[in-house]
Amino acid sequence: MLNRLIILITIILVSCTSRQGHNNQVTAEPQVIPGFNIEFPQTAFKVEKTESTDRTLDNIIITNWILQGADDNENPFMYFVAHNKMPENLKNNVGTIPGSLNLAFRAMLTGSATKLGGKDFEFTPVKYQQWEGMESICKVFDGDGIIKSRVYLIDEDIFMISAGGRKIDIRSVDKFLDSFSLK
Repeated sequence: MLNRLIILITIILVSCTSRQGHNNQVTAEPQVIPGFNIEFPQTAFKVEKTESTDRTLDNIIITNWILQGADDNENPFMYFVAHNKMPENLKNNVGTIPGSLNLAFRAMLTGSATKLGGKDFEFTPVKYQQWEGMESICKVFDGDGIIKSRVYLIDEDIFMISAGGRKIDIRSVDKFLDSFSLK
């Protein structure tokens, strides 16, 4: 049972953190994305939206919104939101295996930041209204930057919100993370 959970979490981790995927031309069930608000910082760069279909997770559509660029001193930054439906296997495990949701949250948070060189993770349980979530913060750029992320399970929807960069102002990161709300 534990091996099955680890495999499932690995699949979710790849899906939530990958901007690459299959073209959205795959026939899949229509997906209604719950309305949400988030305040991306005003910069010369534009927010890009991408969608991909993950065939390993029953054709779940993963939608990403990302703002990335660099400040005037060429320090890179990134603000990111990802959304996908909760995979059936995770739904089943959450109902039967205690702690599996927190384990999945940690895997999602670690996987996305590790791809960017994240290390020295700290995790904290969080809530958005009545929904459970988890926050992480880690070092990147050899300790010269951070990535701070939150992941929430809202009904059957998973949202991951991240921000960070080299020499980034933690207040702008927190402002972005705190601006997430449902419509």
